[in-house]
Order: sequence, then structure tokens, then C-alpha cells
Amino acid sequence: MNLRSLRYFVSVAETGSVSLAAELLHRSQPAVSRAIQELEADLGVSLFVREGRRMTPSAEGWALLPHANAVLRSADNLGARAHHLASGKVAILRVGGAASTVESVFPRLIAIYTAAQPSVEVTLTLDSGSGLLAALERGELDVIFTREVGNEFLESKRLFPMHVIAVMREQHPLGSLLTISVEDLQDEGLLLGPKPFTSRMLFDVACRTADISPKVMLETPFQGALLALAEVGHGVAILPSTMSLAGRTVTARALLSAGAPIGTWTALVWDRRRRTAQVDAFIEIATATLRNDYPGADLQLPALVQ
Repeated sequence: MNLRSLRYFVSVAETGSVSLAAELLHRSQPAVSRAIQELEADLGVSLFVREGRRMTPSAEGWALLPHANAVLRSADNLGARAHHLASGKVAILRVGGAASTVESVFPRLIAIYTAAQPSVEVTLTLDSGSGLLAALERGELDVIFTREVGNEFLESKRLFPMHVIAVMREQHPLGSLLTISVEDLQDEGLLLGPKPFTSRMLFDVACRTADISPKVMLETPFQGALLALAEVGHGVAILPSTMSLAGRTVTARALLSAGAPIGTWTALVWDRRRRTAQVDAFIEIATATLRNDYPGADLQLPALVQ
């Protein structure tokens, strides 16, 4: 078994055709077929079934496909690291965060970090909190911004509060309230992020607790679009306080559930098994930089329950 055969296997599975895979791989069709046959002999299972002119992974093929992709990603990461080392970079720091955090935190933080660690190259990944945690546990990221978590392998460093806020046009009647409860939104058209987003998950829990069904006008991962629609009065956007509101003519209010603000603490999370000097330096710089100047600090939101 070799990496070439695994690439051929993945390509045929994705295209459903040996001939198309061969064309994309710039190889002959017989070469791809032979490689698949050799891989099947090595693994002791049939990877495909033929359905007319289409090649469909067998049950065993579907089961092995994620593992093949993981092996290929690891090989690609190894090659990328070797390339960066050869170019003079000592290390790579792979950082992940939600889009709102990337926009509001990363530019100044990365500038400070790279100035202090010029030999380290920083790469960024945007995803939901659950997606980031999964990537961290797979070893694809070194440190992430997400909610506080902790288990046998993961450690967290609390940075700043993340409130769930209701954002609306300045003239909206709810804007006269200092805070807004989920019950206040019962009859409002809502603009929501998708369920994997931490702010959405917290909001859904609050709605279930209050036994209300939100009136969803739009659900999208593009939070900038939610903000723009709320600004013109097309619904109330439920957003994290990490979302930048600079330059927007909107009103933002903390969202309450059972009298307490809805939110969590944004933290840096890393795997203690893969903690490096680069991760330590990033934790130190992020903690110092964001101690008092963090997204949402200017909104004067109520303190989260510890």
C-alpha cells in the first residue's frame, strides 16, 4: 500500500469513474485500475462495485474512505511543513476561530505575535466551535478560540466574555429596553446563524427553557448578512458580541434567559499533548492583549454568571 494508490482510490470514489479519475490525475486508465486492484489485494477487501459505467464504493470502501483521506491530509501536512522549514521558517502555528472572532481579534493579535515571533508562520482556519474542536482533536490545529472546554487532553485559558446579543435597527421598539429577554422576541422575525455556532446553540437552549418557538426569517453562516438585514429593519439578528458593529447604525442589547445574560467565556483551547513553545507564546500574547480590550467591551453588557 502506498500514497499513490490511496490517492487513486479517493479520486475514483469522488468521481465515480476510473477514466475521469485517470484524466484528473494525468495517468492512464490501466494504471489507475492496476493501482486500485493492488490496493484491494493489500487490504484484502473489494473497494468498489460497478453500477453500469459508474464505480461506487462498496460498504468496505465507504468505511475506509475517511481513513484514506486522513492519511493523505497527514502526508500533505508533512510536505507543507518540510517546505516551510526549507524556506527558513522554524515552525508553523495553526490557529482556528469563528469568523466574527477572526474579524475582531485576529488582525491585531497576529500582528503582535508575528512581530514577537518572526520565525513562526501563522495559518488561520475559520469554522464553528464544534468544527474547530474536532480539528484540534485530530491534530489539524494547534490552538483555537472557542468556548471553555476541558477533558483528559484539552486545556483552556479564559480570555473574555461572549454575550449573545439582539441587534436591530436604531428605531426598533425593543431598543428602548436596557436588556431583552428571549420572551420579548416571541413575535419578532429573527435572523440566526446555523446550529453549530456557539451563539445559536446558547440561544436555542434559552428558547427551549422558555418554551417558545422562535420565528426564523433567515438562517445563514454569513453573519455580516444578518447584521446588514437587521440594520435596515428586516428582522432582529441574534449574534455573538464578538461581531464587529463598527460603522453600523444599529442598537445592540444583551439577551437574557431567566433573568441572566446568555453567553459563555471565549477561551483559548489547546491539546496538552501537542503544546509547544509557539503555543505558549501565543497564549501569553493573547492573554495580555485581550485582558481589557476585547470585542464587545464597548457595549457595556451585564456581567456573565461565573
